[in-house]
Amino acid sequence: MSQDVTAERLANRWSNPVDELCGRLRIEFEDLRPGLRHAIYLELRNNSFDPITVTNQPKIHAELLDRVGKTVGRSGMAIEGPAPTQQWAVIPRDGYIGFRIDMQNVDMPTREQGKVLVALGDKCWRVGVGSYRLETAVTFAKDETGREHSWTGELELPPAEMVVTAAMLKV
Repeated sequence: MSQDVTAERLANRWSNPVDELCGRLRIEFEDLRPGLRHAIYLELRNNSFDPITVTNQPKIHAELLDRVGKTVGRSGMAIEGPAPTQQWAVIPRDGYIGFRIDMQNVDMPTREQGKVLVALGDKCWRVGVGSYRLETAVTFAKDETGREHSWTGELELPPAEMVVTAAMLKV
């Protein structure tokens, strides 16, 4: 099986359902000239007969591993600009949504530095050419405002693969 087919199969896997909610990550490379980063989206699917309400700011636990399974060391981060505000979304019965969860206000490496930013939860990595696996769990806390059908719990998401190629870093 080719690596592209394997990556596509892994990218489309949903987590096991927890209280009728499933999740997965979608990762896209962004060339923002001069900065380079991976945009990370959380997609959620409601398998229940009732609507489910979730926040766009779950607690995120993430680890980045290299191609041999070794933990990638974190980088320091300089935060620039405002933090996103908390918002709520209702996922209808048999519906799904997706929203961005990476930190977009973190200083990005440039192409000349030969690195690409991955920033998720309270962690930041600047990675070079190679294959990586992002292991992530998201936790939704109880909504104190009384929103109906607010989902609480933790989802362990399937690992998401990302690749940084030399072509991405070319000037």
